[in-house]
Amino acid sequence: METSRRYFTYQLASDLLPAIVSLLRDAIKAKNARSKAQEDLKAYKQRLVLAGGAYPNRNRMAAYVDMAKTSHEAMKQCVDHILDQGVEVKDLDRGLIDFPALYHGQPVYLCFHLGEESITHWHGFEEGFAGRKPISQDFVDQLDAGSSS
Repeated sequence: METSRRYFTYQLASDLLPAIVSLLRDAIKAKNARSKAQEDLKAYKQRLVLAGGAYPNRNRMAAYVDMAKTSHEAMKQCVDHILDQGVEVKDLDRGLIDFPALYHGQPVYLCFHLGEESITHWHGFEEGFAGRKPISQDFVDQLDAGSSS
């Protein structure tokens, strides 16, 4: 059950965007590092099997595992910081985040996709990325001014 949700004005979301994008980039970088460490460990184990079960270098294997764990924790911390701000991470692989907002009293999302220069689209709660609509000045003017900061 949802307790309280922070709703953003367009200006508030725009002001917070640079810090959120930085965290998002860090989370993606950490996720990629975790994936690489996991792939490296898997490849190392496959080489051992192909070598007829050669004696494994435990330090090397532990380093891969440690890197995967450390990277996972860094990714989780970045995502948690984003969520703590009231911003929702929709797709980490694509860099897709949503800022909850109220439009004529109805909940909507101000939608941002990594690579965009600013928040340029919005969609209803049930529509998702496919339902994105361009943000107009009229939309910005009609966003409910009350945010639960």
